[in-house]
Amino acid sequence: EDTLRNQKRESSPHFNLLKLIRNPDVKELKMAYLSFSNEDIIKNLCEVAIKKNNVKFTLFVDKKNKTDKKKMKLLKTLIDCKPDQKYINKGVAHYPRVDFRGQSSQIGYAHNKIIMAQYRSEANKATIVFSSGNMSSGTTLHHENWHFLTTSIDSYFAKVHECILEGMDKHSVGVRADTRANTTSMTGKENFIQFIAKCREEIKSKEESDIKVFIVPGEGNSAMSNIVKNIKKATRISVAVHRFTHKGLIRALRNASKNKNQSVRFIADDDIFWVGKLNEINGKISCYGRSNPRPIPTVGANMCTEFFNVNQLKRAGTKIKYMETNQRNFQLHHNKYIIFEFEDDEDALHCGAGNFTKNGFSKNFENYYFITIPEIVSKFKKQYNYVWSTLATAEEDLPRRVVLPSFKKEKEI
Repeated sequence: EDTLRNQKRESSPHFNLLKLIRNPDVKELKMAYLSFSNEDIIKNLCEVAIKKNNVKFTLFVDKKNKTDKKKMKLLKTLIDCKPDQKYINKGVAHYPRVDFRGQSSQIGYAHNKIIMAQYRSEANKATIVFSSGNMSSGTTLHHENWHFLTTSIDSYFAKVHECILEGMDKHSVGVRADTRANTTSMTGKENFIQFIAKCREEIKSKEESDIKVFIVPGEGNSAMSNIVKNIKKATRISVAVHRFTHKGLIRALRNASKNKNQSVRFIADDDIFWVGKLNEINGKISCYGRSNPRPIPTVGANMCTEFFNVNQLKRAGTKIKYMETNQRNFQLHHNKYIIFEFEDDEDALHCGAGNFTKNGFSKNFENYYFITIPEIVSKFKKQYNYVWSTLATAEEDLPRRVVLPSFKKEKEI
């Protein structure tokens, strides 16, 4: 029921995605996602964008989707979709392209969340969509952040996204050494990193000062260094996480929590809490086989060690709350962002596709953003305060045990 309501709600990501996809002025759509399983989005891409409007459509999606029959069935709808016969007869038809990336040559997940749209009537106009959410229930049910930014195709911001998509397309596989060309062998990861660096150098436009892009692989250390630097400077840090394993971030947040001149708030999916509690034996929680002979369960996507990572912050003085979600239906608090508030009121935001994990800053395909645009930071602060005060639950107020909801209909009397 909530899915259908959110699809129709004009301020929802889903509604605005459909608005973009169905726009007859859009001539090209390039997308990159970990998961692409939203039936309504796929239906509109095929029936409206590809068939009716002859949009040139390209999708890069994570290779692991190939092993999921249900997801592949949906992706095949796009792969087999054809433009209207009138375009085919005129010889101007654009056939959709779906390619699989990641999971090879030192590259982990193809974890990007990007859309790039170009227009017929204005050749210099581009809309870039970036998010924490996948093209799944992430458009309607998960707790996510979505951004729709329209700018000039010649802007640095647009060009750097072209670099990402071209890198995924043509520079994400290993390269053999060629003695004639005097080139050395490269892994796919090395190839991508080298291409992105070169592609950035060739952008003629000046980089924006209020929105910076970090691309992984290659720029993850710079992204994390920027986060840590701003944690040290901020008087108040507000964190929203889905996955939480990056040691450098844990250390920086722990240190800030111990500092009497700083305040740290932290919101996580309650799966992190329960993945610890479900491993409790005789009052002790262990994530390791020797002291915990039972199989170590995960809850949702979270691992047992994440419980202890959050506990480190708790002991240091971090204020912690959890979002109660339904792990059975894989409903998630899928946000991953940090708000930095400073004494001079020049506040900032880190957000993007990747989780706060080691692979998210080193191995996966990811796109991150550091934003100082006041209107955007203000919206995030307003949402965080609403979630903190109204939606999230303190640990002491969580249920005492996991009881998943039952959807069995009661017999009519």
